Amino acid sequence: MFKNNRWRAGLLASLVSFSGAGAQNLQPIDPLQRPRTGAGSASFSVSAGYAPDLRQTPEGLTSSVSGGLGLSASYNVTERFVVTASTGIGGARTETLNGDTVDAASRLNWNGLDVGAQYTFEGRYAPALGLDVSLPVAGGGWAVTGSASASLLRDPVILDGTLAAIWRPEGAASVSAGAGVSFVVNEAVTLRTDAVQSLTFGTLTVPSTTLGLGGAYKIDEQNSLQARTTLNVTGGRTTTGLSVTYLYRP
Repeated sequence: MFKNNRWRAGLLASLVSFSGAGAQNLQPIDPLQRPRTGAGSASFSVSAGYAPDLRQTPEGLTSSVSGGLGLSASYNVTERFVVTASTGIGGARTETLNGDTVDAASRLNWNGLDVGAQYTFEGRYAPALGLDVSLPVAGGGWAVTGSASASLLRDPVILDGTLAAIWRPEGAASVSAGAGVSFVVNEAVTLRTDAVQSLTFGTLTVPSTTLGLGGAYKIDEQNSLQARTTLNVTGGRTTTGLSVTYLYRP
């Protein structure tokens, strides 16, 4: 069970969305790009991700390509309270070269349904608390994520940080801490870099570090495009990923 959850989490890492309220996703608190905060407003996003991998395993040299498509929506119940929902599909193809033999395998998964909520308090640093629940509707188990975040705007720079904890009744708990810096280039373009440090308890794993670099382009008041590349380092293993997100605010 936990092995499947780890594969799902790795695939979803390539679908990082800037606009969701998920506790694991660092959100750039950018006055040009963030969703409207008025009560009754909503936003929708579509994300596509791609993550190649090449490594030496006991079975031989293994290459794999994973990707996916994610959908998310958020709705502002009040000016400070927002609810979210997200889902997606992911696939992977793995080929292992062992001598003169090549073994290939492909798989396609529905990533289930996540629902969440976030409340932002008043204050200079815009502190916020979030809760996200992964529902066991795609063969996986429950997962509950709690998060706390804050941000500081010093035009044209925005600093933000997030601390999150994940609890799985049928798997190992984990914690992550991240920080990000966004730079407002002009009225349409924002650049961003961030870092996330994660640790899983109860398993023979080492801490994982993810570095991200991306940007957002504001097409108009309703539409924007966002892109992000990631570099993940876990022990001596390094992987990369790319995601592109389209965000619509009606």
